[in-house]
Amino acid sequence: MNNSTCSVQRVPRSRLILYSFGNFGWMMTSFCMIVIINYFYFPPLDSGVSPIPELISREPAFLGLTILGIILAISRCFDAVTDPIVANLSDRSKHRFGRRRIFMIIAILPLAFTSLFVFIPPDNTPSLLNVLWVGSCSILAYFFMTMYVVPFTALVSELGKTSEDRVFIATCNSVAWALAFGVGQLIWWFKAELESRFMLSPMEAIQYCATGFSLLGVLAMLVPIFAIDENKYCDGHSCDENLIESMKSAFKNRNFRNFTFGNSLTYMATFFLEAGVIYYVSMLLGMEEASASIIMLVVFIASFALYPLIVKLTKRFQKRSMQVFALVLQGVLFALIPLSTFAPYAQQVGLGVIIAIAIPTAVNSILPTAMLADISKSDGNRTGSYKEGLFFGTMNFSMKLAVTLTTLIFPSVIIIGSDSFSPTTFGVGITAYMGATLSFIAAFFFYRYNEHEVNAFLTVEPTSAEKSESHYALASQQNIN
Repeated sequence: MNNSTCSVQRVPRSRLILYSFGNFGWMMTSFCMIVIINYFYFPPLDSGVSPIPELISREPAFLGLTILGIILAISRCFDAVTDPIVANLSDRSKHRFGRRRIFMIIAILPLAFTSLFVFIPPDNTPSLLNVLWVGSCSILAYFFMTMYVVPFTALVSELGKTSEDRVFIATCNSVAWALAFGVGQLIWWFKAELESRFMLSPMEAIQYCATGFSLLGVLAMLVPIFAIDENKYCDGHSCDENLIESMKSAFKNRNFRNFTFGNSLTYMATFFLEAGVIYYVSMLLGMEEASASIIMLVVFIASFALYPLIVKLTKRFQKRSMQVFALVLQGVLFALIPLSTFAPYAQQVGLGVIIAIAIPTAVNSILPTAMLADISKSDGNRTGSYKEGLFFGTMNFSMKLAVTLTTLIFPSVIIIGSDSFSPTTFGVGITAYMGATLSFIAAFFFYRYNEHEVNAFLTVEPTSAEKSESHYALASQQNIN
């Protein structure tokens, strides 16, 4: 059945905005676990002294890999495996509360607690207990994150009845996510204020910040639970395919394959920016740590300002073309970050380069979600099997496997050239060049994405398998340029 002809109501814009609160919530809750954990366990030295006690051994443990890197890699691998499992369970669910919302509401409180406990290890010195504690909390936190995020994102295709609606939802979700990330980046300002006003240690300040972020995130994650009635606004499709059948079916779609590879590499590059900005600002540009909060806030404000332009441009240009341009530009800017240290007025040049990343950030924040929603809806219309959760879950599975590698190597790369296993300017610079390389490769895969094939089935309802495949073959011959 074609979603465009179904009898369910088109979702009011006000409800779609409330739906996006969920994106703010899960990112706010897990921000510290995703972005700050490297700093918490591998803080830059302050006058030769670590501001946070060594809670997990910082020495390389295996093949140059740190214990923290191994913990995070294992957590991400587990997280990646659970993505398609949760997605398939959600697709096949027929729960009266909603096949998506039932998973979301179960996950909220466990996600909040486990992501917070990552920063509250039981011992104040390196110990096996700390390793087991952080490892267990990380694995559980990523599982409950998956349990909320995969069903949540699957709703994009179901709530977006038109291409315009899907771009609007993607934009709202992007704004919500970026607001959470922007608020999260203020942690360096909050940390400084807590240390100066309440005489807290750096470790205690981060723990208080993580607590506040988790509480705020829980409140936001509850909003879409009450704002979206799946029985009223969703088509009620379900998928009878098991996990293996669904994954095979998804990866038979060549556009989904190209999208998945490109998006996974984009996330890897983004990770280097998110985790590396505190090092780029403090070690490469020689500025105070608190400046990182202000700089990232400027980046996201500039990104917000570009959102209306990005949405307007999607009506004139292919999403694919815009995505390729953004990734090439991102790669160039990444490469310029360490090179700016050799320029006159290095700080000003470096700041300009980092702030310019707002341009690709705006594109990367909106278009991938809209593109995947298009792919899942188009595939459902073409095949008659609607498995939105599986598409988003399988994409997350591939993406997280790629990010796992990034998480594994980042702590090891930043200490290259150090005898004391502390971050070095050389190692930090290498991470920027790695981000540039990943961006260029991602652009190549997005260039191979055929938007004509996808669009051919966004508004048509096939009457037979033969007609579907004939239409699909005809669309594939169109000039994608």
